[in-house]
Amino acid sequence: MKKYLYVLLLLLGVSAGMVSCIHDDTTGFVKEISDITITKVWGEGVDEDGKFAVAELKMPVRIEAEAEQTLEGYELSYEWKAGFINGYKDGEPVLESLFLISDSTVVEYSFDRVGEFLLRLRVSNEFGSTFHYITVEIKAGMERGLLVLSSDDAGKGSLAFCSVDRNANELLQAKVEDFERNVWLKVNPDYELADVRDMVVMDYGDSKNSVFVLSESQQAMYELEQNSLLVLRKIDLSFIIKDIKPVAIVPCWQYMAVMTDAGQVMCADLANFGIINETWGTEMKGEKCYRGVYKDDWNGGNVSIPIVADNENEKLIGYVNTNNNITDSESDFQGRRIVNFTLVGPTNNRNLLVVSEPKNNSDKVWVTTYKSITNFLDNRFDVFSKGDGYQEREYSLAAPLALDSNSEMIYNGNYNVIFYNNGSMIYRWRYTSDFSQSSQVSLPRGEITCMAESPDGEYLYVGAYDEAAAGLKGSIYIYSTKDLRLVNSFVGVTDKPVKLFYKDKN
Repeated sequence: MKKYLYVLLLLLGVSAGMVSCIHDDTTGFVKEISDITITKVWGEGVDEDGKFAVAELKMPVRIEAEAEQTLEGYELSYEWKAGFINGYKDGEPVLESLFLISDSTVVEYSFDRVGEFLLRLRVSNEFGSTFHYITVEIKAGMERGLLVLSSDDAGKGSLAFCSVDRNANELLQAKVEDFERNVWLKVNPDYELADVRDMVVMDYGDSKNSVFVLSESQQAMYELEQNSLLVLRKIDLSFIIKDIKPVAIVPCWQYMAVMTDAGQVMCADLANFGIINETWGTEMKGEKCYRGVYKDDWNGGNVSIPIVADNENEKLIGYVNTNNNITDSESDFQGRRIVNFTLVGPTNNRNLLVVSEPKNNSDKVWVTTYKSITNFLDNRFDVFSKGDGYQEREYSLAAPLALDSNSEMIYNGNYNVIFYNNGSMIYRWRYTSDFSQSSQVSLPRGEITCMAESPDGEYLYVGAYDEAAAGLKGSIYIYSTKDLRLVNSFVGVTDKPVKLFYKDKN
């Protein structure tokens, strides 16, 4: 009995000892944690809170950080990671995968993509980590402004750009030195650009807002990112036709119409490695491929279709969708030569205006206006409708017609007039009247090579080439569409302009 009592007392003693250990106030086995605080994040373009920064594309971003901890003697490690922000959901950024850009207190990195990145700074010691987040907006400096495609005497192509911060009217106060003379070389040094013929902005489909540049000798289209003008891809147009010589491009829904120097018009599938459907216009001899832009009430926004002048067959042809469906003017221009054509009227009610003349003489001219009809259920336009609104007017000419097939015709809805060019002259024609009533103005120097309108329709951008000039031979002039008054000029800022337009941020 005493033996059992002894064992029981021994167990109780051990238990009491364990309890006393649990409640022991000594700290001999406890290690104090060194907490980390990120105290400061700074750098050029970084806001006061260190949570937002702005930087330029392909230019080094330098951001520094300071951190402190509650105890001395522990090593701190730094890790900077970045991820592109694809969008936001419930107010939180949706990121592509994070990648490491620095493992020191300083990050110095050049971003090659326009948009927003999230930078995550992680500072760690042996006890744990703390984080700091910075949103970095990467700008290309080419989001908004006047874009000019040009070619030098040897056929080398280039892009010039005059950037603005908010809107196109800032171009009225811009100076020659504001032009970036060779954007292509700056952002796409690995791509040669030669024998440029055309440039457009896509208005529909997966490539919407991309800029496309056409090279004849390279038999290719370059697709450029909309805000940075970086090459996204080079589309080989010789994939189907080996000896193709492309001279013009026009968007057609989500595809691209390509016109060759032989007058053929084919459809390039932008989503399928650039494969061409060459069945569109292999039998035609097109002389001019025009971009008809209509308002798409069914899908929203605008949609483009190509309209082609085929004087050999005495007709105009409209490629109304990508299913080989075409519409044409039939015999409306039999015995005539189509001089030029454009769309007139508001965007949601565009009508085709055609200027034609007799094939055997040039003493009179016809101005034909079709009433276009749209059917968005089958993506079809009837651009040659003779319904209400169709009319044809005949005029006698006292002097040779200044308008020709090389003239650019630009309809201005603010003043209901058409601007066109010939040589060094700009003509402002109220198209409901005789050509003899057109007003005109001559450029200070050079011949006009291309024209475009400002977004608000108040100004005309004119590209000119002066063969006798020293250095760069291309200039840009800005005229008021109200009275053809010269409001600004940029002399010698580019090579020979091929195409120009105002490009907005998208």
